[in-house]
Amino acid sequence: MPIPIVAVLTFDRFSPFHCAVPCLIFGDSMMPGRPLFDLRLCAGDAIDQPLSSQGFRIDAGFGLEGLQEADIIIIPFWRDPAERPAQPLLDALIAAHGRGAQVVGLCLGTYVLAYAGLLDGRRASTHWEYEQDFVRRFPAVRLDTNALYVDDGELVTSAGTAAGLDCCLHLVRQRHGSVIANKLARRLVIPPHREGGQAQFIEQPVPA
Repeated sequence: MPIPIVAVLTFDRFSPFHCAVPCLIFGDSMMPGRPLFDLRLCAGDAIDQPLSSQGFRIDAGFGLEGLQEADIIIIPFWRDPAERPAQPLLDALIAAHGRGAQVVGLCLGTYVLAYAGLLDGRRASTHWEYEQDFVRRFPAVRLDTNALYVDDGELVTSAGTAAGLDCCLHLVRQRHGSVIANKLARRLVIPPHREGGQAQFIEQPVPA
């Protein structure tokens, strides 16, 4: 049985941490000698080597054609909530979703799914600092302002930064079960399972 193909989209001015999260979870470094996924880096812009704001450069092996066979497509971040992604990217995501691929937006990657119209009438999550902006731009989306991640079937979205780890472990758990997901969490030294409905943060005074 073929292993799932995971396409991770990269863009110019990408966030190194956010892009590294799915690469770490779905790459083979966590389970050497036993690949669980076929990881493919795909350039979402017409740029073969996207450059981050910090000077990191990624050599993406695929362009948007890499999405055509993917079982899971992950948008780990988006550079500007006010910028509508290029139409070829949105069309590729719509086509992938139409053929049954699972489309995932981590942190501000949720904006890309929303710009594509995939989240209209659906539940979603994004970084709590952007909730008012998101609701204003996409009133048809049912934004959950508390959830770490929201699994709405073939569409999965998460809150910011470290919540992407929880979301990606959730996807591993779906495909390979809790034993494998827990082993990955142990190697990453993170909680093995945080429910998606857990609050993004808890207001609590720090002891003096």
